[in-house]
Parts: sequence; C-alpha cells; structure tokens
Amino acid sequence: MGGLIALSLLCLILLFRDWRRERRIRVLAERMEDHLSGNGPMLDVALEEDNLARLQNAISDTQQALERQRELYAQECARTSNLTADISHQLKTPLTTLRLYTELDGAPHAEACLAQIQRMETLIQALLRLERLCADGYAFTFETADAEDILREQWQSIAPMFPGKSLTVSGSAVIRCDEKWLGEAFVNLLKNACEHCDSSIRVSLERTEAAFFCQIEDDGGGVSPAELPRLFDRFYRSENQTGNGVGIGLAIVKEIVSRHHGTITAENGEKGLRMTISMPMLDCSLTKT
Repeated sequence: MGGLIALSLLCLILLFRDWRRERRIRVLAERMEDHLSGNGPMLDVALEEDNLARLQNAISDTQQALERQRELYAQECARTSNLTADISHQLKTPLTTLRLYTELDGAPHAEACLAQIQRMETLIQALLRLERLCADGYAFTFETADAEDILREQWQSIAPMFPGKSLTVSGSAVIRCDEKWLGEAFVNLLKNACEHCDSSIRVSLERTEAAFFCQIEDDGGGVSPAELPRLFDRFYRSENQTGNGVGIGLAIVKEIVSRHHGTITAENGEKGLRMTISMPMLDCSLTKT
C-alpha cells in the first residue's frame, strides 16, 4: 500500500513539473506575441534569455526528432519497395517459363492455365505499381486539364470490354492534376463500377473555388455495410463483384488521389455503390513530384 502511495505522489510531482514547464512556455509565447504586435510591455531580455534558450533548444530537439522519423520512414519505404521488386522478379521468370511450356503443350487445359498465368502476371505488375506509388517512386506533373475529357477518354478505352454497360456524365471541371495518373484512377473506378453494375454508370463532376468533386455511381445494388471500409484494402474483392480483377485497383486509386492531396470515400447510393473523390484546387505551391 505504501509503495502505491509513493508511486502516485511521484506521478503527481512529474505531472506538476511538466505542467509548470508547459505553462512557462505558453506564457512566454503569449508575451512575445503581444510584444511583436505592439500591444504588450517591452520584454526584459536579460530575464527572458534563459527561457528563450530553453524554448529554442526544445524546438531544435523536436525538429531533429521529426527529421529522424522522416529518414526512418523513407528507409522503410525503400526497403519495402525493394523487397516487393525482388519477389516480383523472382516470380516473373518461372511464370514466363510456365507460359512458354503451356503454349507449346496445346493440351485441353492449356487455355485455363494461360488465363491463370495472365492473372498472376497482372497481379505482380499491379503490386509493383502500387508499391512504387506508396514509396513516392513516380514523379507527378501537375498541369491544367479537363476532367471530363480525361474521364471520357478512359471510358472509350474500356467500353468494348463491357458490352451492355452505359455511361452518363453530368457537369464538367477544369482542374490542375497529373493527367496520366488521374486517368488511371478514373479507369480503375470505371472498371470497378462495370464489375458491380447491372447496366448503367452515372458520373457527376463539380468544381468549386476550393475543391474538385467526382462521384461515380453504379446501379448494381451496392455492397453490404460491413464491406465498405474494406473496399480500398489490397487484394479485397467484394462479394458481388464480377470480372477477373486482382483486388489492387482501388488501392491504387486511393494512393493516386492522396498524391493529389485528396480523399476518396465509398458509400451505398440510391441504386448502387458510389465512390466520391474530393481534391483541393491545387496551385504550383501545393504540388509535389
């Protein structure tokens, strides 16, 4: 019992000491702000010199700690990217050999084997692409572009793959973006909508002074509420999804939107699954490569 009381007292002393230190820094900051704005008394430089030195040291220590964390994060990203590249390289060679033997074999099961080999090759390429995106391995070039033109161009490239599916676009928006990468995000979202929908996809584009919004909604009835938080996870495929996707496309979309300083969400709309992209109206000072 005595040990517990002593421990409690020690915690209270430490908390009081931290509170006093924080209060001194806060008071000093307020006095400095008043002084700089001309609303407060002149600071006694001799009196505050020690506190200023402590504050400067604390700021310097924080900056150094942040820099160390940034370096560790960069190293971890590089290590993960290199590991993925090594694994993918090791898989590509036997897959190529397997494809060659299967094509030469000509057996009745060869076509099914080739389809599975193609799916594995697609998965490897998509995974490599995603890892490089996450590790900032691709340069983004931000220029003015018409979002509707990008969207319609991507639809034309995949429409023959989905006969019987239709696209309706409302609104328009001229924005700053990386046209190639935003196009890849659009094509992945459109493919996902085609794999969920019965027959039609609706896209709404809107631009305000502050942001760009894009909603893509299908008429496939949506997904279960439990699935919504998992749709952007790697390798996840919803229960009612058709097609031969590998479960990487939406994860790539999320990363591309993030590189545009935006967000993407999923919800069940009036008739089906609705994806919403929100991106700030970028200027040169916000873009990065």
